[in-house]
Amino acid sequence: MMMTHNEEIRGQIYDAVSGLSAETLNTKPAGGKWSPVQIMEHLYLMEKAITAGIVQALTASEETVTEPKPYQLTLDRSRFIDAPPHLVPTEEFIPLGDLRARLDQSRAELKAVLAESEEALWNRKVYPHPVFGLMDVAQWVDFIGIHEERHLAQLREALTQI
Repeated sequence: MMMTHNEEIRGQIYDAVSGLSAETLNTKPAGGKWSPVQIMEHLYLMEKAITAGIVQALTASEETVTEPKPYQLTLDRSRFIDAPPHLVPTEEFIPLGDLRARLDQSRAELKAVLAESEEALWNRKVYPHPVFGLMDVAQWVDFIGIHEERHLAQLREALTQI
């Protein structure tokens, strides 16, 4: 399974917040940017949404081959795209343990969906990304790690500003 990068980045996210107080993690840096907890909640919402999209793609009867998309551009933090409303984190105070449990759950759900699917179909089952257009399941799984890597940089930046 192609989850190695995703697991490494998730581990780095957990390491970055390890041992920090809930107060620190729920504090927003200046300029109305997301708090560390909000960044992590966004990653949870995103992984759940992508997993749901993957399930839909895998269960759809259509098969389409699509070209590789330049989603590595996500790592360029000079490019900014507002998160869709359903992926915007709440303003509520969330303890780290609760958030880790949610992230562990969304990751377990993703892994279960992939484990139950036929890997040969991953390059033939697609659904659209709002910026990059049609991406296949394999690209979406890879994108999760790339997206989390972008937000890991944001998280580290937020922690230096708090």
